[in-house]
Amino acid sequence: MPIRHFETVEDFEKATENVEELIIDGFENPKERASDYRTQKENYSGKSKAHVDIGLCMTDRRRYIYYLSNYYPGKNVDYGILKQEFPPEKDWFKWKRILLDLGFIGFEKDYEYWEVFIGHKKPRKSEKNPKPELTEFEKQWNKVVARKRIFVEHAIGGMKIFRILKNKCRLKSKRLKNRILGVAAGLWNYKLKYRQAHT
Repeated sequence: MPIRHFETVEDFEKATENVEELIIDGFENPKERASDYRTQKENYSGKSKAHVDIGLCMTDRRRYIYYLSNYYPGKNVDYGILKQEFPPEKDWFKWKRILLDLGFIGFEKDYEYWEVFIGHKKPRKSEKNPKPELTEFEKQWNKVVARKRIFVEHAIGGMKIFRILKNKCRLKSKRLKNRILGVAAGLWNYKLKYRQAHT
């Protein structure tokens, strides 16, 4: 089973002691629209334009899931969840190579790390630059990062072979939903280990 929360940096280092490179990404699961406006606002994701639960996943190139957060309301963003689960004042990633997407802009300034791979964001429009574009180098770099990060997408997809995570969930209990999420990730990890043992 993936670990759902690390109390200390030492616990994190022990769980990932044989891993130099970690890939971090957020994921969303659709949920029913709540009846009251306040809850609707909490659960609405501006990114996906839908009511969702959102979580954070940490894997390696083998697609093994080391860490999986509990669900957060859809209004949260990937980097905000990372800062809550792994406070920047601690040296969580000091000895790790970290691969991230553009949802984690700011990681380089806030965290200590051995090495980080993150893409370039397209510049905003301005009067001086009405049609901003990435340079050819930045475009090529983004492709390199995407190729290195693809394994976390495979891991998230592996969890979502269970339709309860893919389809709109009607369960009301957060505790039950988080347990189901953990079991799905655990079954994915078991599948990877079983394949490895029989090849």
